[in-house]
Amino acid sequence: MARLWPCDGAMERELIILEWQRGLLSSRAAVVLTRAGLYADAIPRAYYAIFHATKATVLTKEIEPTTHQAAGSLLNQHLIYTGELERRWLTHFTDALSIRLDAEYDVKLVFTVRIAELACRRAEEFTERIRVYLEAQGFTDAELTVTLPEMLS
Repeated sequence: MARLWPCDGAMERELIILEWQRGLLSSRAAVVLTRAGLYADAIPRAYYAIFHATKATVLTKEIEPTTHQAAGSLLNQHLIYTGELERRWLTHFTDALSIRLDAEYDVKLVFTVRIAELACRRAEEFTERIRVYLEAQGFTDAELTVTLPEMLS
C-alpha cells in the first residue's frame, strides 16, 4: 500500500517534482485529446493528472503510495483528515478514478465533450490546489513549472 522512506531530502524533493511535472503533462494531454475529440482517451489522462499530483503531495509526508487506491487513502489519512487539504479534493480523486476505469475498460460507454471537459476542469482545479500546497511546502515556481516544446503548447 505504501512505502516509508529513509529520509534523503534531495531524492525526496526530486521525486516530488517529477510526480508533479508528470501530472501537469497529463493534464495538458487531457486537454489536447479533448480538443481532438478523443473523449474516452482524455478522461484517463485527466485522472493521471490528479493521481500524480496526489502522489507528489503524499510524498511530502515521506510516504510513497504503491497503488492507485493507496494514493487516495493516503491523501485522506495524511492531508484531508489533518485539515491540510479540503475534503472536496478526495472526492475529485475518487470520482476521477471511477470514471477513468469506465473510460478504459467499458467499451460500451460513450463519452461526450461535456464529460471530457469536466474531467479536464477538475484535473486543473485539483492541480492548482496542490500547487498552492506545494508552494507552502517551499517548492518554487521554477520547480513547479513544465515547459513544453512550442508545437505542443
